[in-house]
Amino acid sequence: MKEIRSRNTAPGANNIESVLLVRSAFGEIHELAWLRALRDLGIRVELFDTHSYIPRNLAGRIEQRYLRGPHIRKVNRMVIERARAMRPDVIHFYQGHHYSAETITAVSQFAFVSGSHDDDPFGRPRFREYRLLMKALCQYDGYHVNRQCNIAEAASYGVKRARVLMMYYIPWLHYPCSLSPQEQAEFGSDVVFAGHMEPDLRIECLSGVIRSGIKCRIFGAEAEWKSALPPDADEALQPGGYARGEDYRRALCASKIGACFFSKWNRDLYTTRAWEIPACGVFLLSERTAPMQEFYREGKEAEFFGSPAEFIDKVRFYLNNDTARERIAKAGYARVIASGNDVYSRMRQWLADVSCWRNEAQVGNHSGALAS
Repeated sequence: MKEIRSRNTAPGANNIESVLLVRSAFGEIHELAWLRALRDLGIRVELFDTHSYIPRNLAGRIEQRYLRGPHIRKVNRMVIERARAMRPDVIHFYQGHHYSAETITAVSQFAFVSGSHDDDPFGRPRFREYRLLMKALCQYDGYHVNRQCNIAEAASYGVKRARVLMMYYIPWLHYPCSLSPQEQAEFGSDVVFAGHMEPDLRIECLSGVIRSGIKCRIFGAEAEWKSALPPDADEALQPGGYARGEDYRRALCASKIGACFFSKWNRDLYTTRAWEIPACGVFLLSERTAPMQEFYREGKEAEFFGSPAEFIDKVRFYLNNDTARERIAKAGYARVIASGNDVYSRMRQWLADVSCWRNEAQVGNHSGALAS
């Protein structure tokens, strides 16, 4: 495993010693990454894993889908009891899909209540998934969002304090690695994309690459991708579906070009792949956006495209120019390592933001008490 860098205690976090981290997402890159990074930064963190209290049988899956039922009510009661027993400095709800406004109000008696969302709950309507969250937002003491446009949107829902907290790469998970011949055969490709299907630029780009005879691998929901791609693209789809954790790193490191598309559903202008791909030492070919052009120098640390034709042209060029591709991949790796876009840097920002918000709230409470 790669050596973890930069574990110094976060500046501005001197009044946060303990955190109760409430889990609503899935996967290693969300709450579990926060848990490890915050602990490495010297914070005492306990995890309340919502999913562990909801059964994985059919009834439990229905409850997870509709956020209704006895186990949803149970986790709301349990998190209040956990907060009462622990009395942390901060209770943080990551996504917070399972929790009602009444629960957020109740736990605020015991700690400063923070929340964050890595997706875009204010964009494409998803009433079922966000119905509890949107009603609860006004009860949070502070909330982190993933894009600048969400700041005003959060305020319109009554969020008292909001700041942007971008996603990140994870140093212990995303790094260059050597692969065995068996792993290279299993994951190797000219172009790789790992992510969900969306009816946007990605369909035409990846279809065009496959029709050009270029070896491409797509890791995602197989049924969704199969319905969108032409029949001759079937062999690019990986039967195992999404590549996660170490398999995701292997899929990147076994490939020559890592493709990066941005979700229009989420109004993304960047995504975690923008850092994960270069952090694995792989050549990044990304949609061209203003933030991406700030993160990397085009043609020197990454390459960008704005159309399927430009995507396919650049794939062909860089597959035929190993030296140029490897030079850019190396420069992109150096840039991302020095950029402060890792999970430790994000946790330092989170701690500093929440520390500042807590101070504001305490001053406001004190002033209110004096006035009364």
